[in-house]
Amino acid sequence: MMELFISKYCVLNNRQLSVNGEMVYENREGATDSEFLSAAYRRFGMGYPKFFKMDHLSKTGFIVTEMLLKDTALFGVEPKRETAVVFSNRNSSLDTDENYQETIGKDYFPSPSVFVYTLPNIVMGEVCIKHKIFGENTFFVSDELEVEHIFTYVNQLFEQTETENALVGWVDYYDGKAEALVWLVEKQKGIKLFNITELYNLKSFL
Repeated sequence: MMELFISKYCVLNNRQLSVNGEMVYENREGATDSEFLSAAYRRFGMGYPKFFKMDHLSKTGFIVTEMLLKDTALFGVEPKRETAVVFSNRNSSLDTDENYQETIGKDYFPSPSVFVYTLPNIVMGEVCIKHKIFGENTFFVSDELEVEHIFTYVNQLFEQTETENALVGWVDYYDGKAEALVWLVEKQKGIKLFNITELYNLKSFL
């Protein structure tokens, strides 16, 4: 098994946003998680108007990914064919699914703009479109972040494909709560080793 490293990680939880353990933005009083996502987008001047058309799950993934890739070599316009994306969550796209069901019940006609987000992997699609990522991508749904499974799967990607770096982690939104933990795995030396122990340490932020 090759040696891999975590070069950066980002956590979004309880209306707090941190990068590598340092708080970069918070608003825990008087704002919903949905409002917090929009406020964070404006605070960091992300300049991507499509953000406001996304569902809550995609907005959550977009925010943490932007913060994760900011000031890295991956934040650019060149196609990234060796970058993989591996996300997971507990609630799939249920928040949007329920919203979609409401459009049927209220209007007797389903909303196409909501329907396009009724799959959890759409959040990966939004990230890949924004950053021109063309590598392997997978979305797992489980009750919690399954550290051993993610560790094994990501290692297999690096060993069996042309993957050079990977965006990995947990992105969830349901019942008004946004929760995310995403990290960047690379071959060059980083701030942490990519191993089981470090992943459990990261998981404790959720």
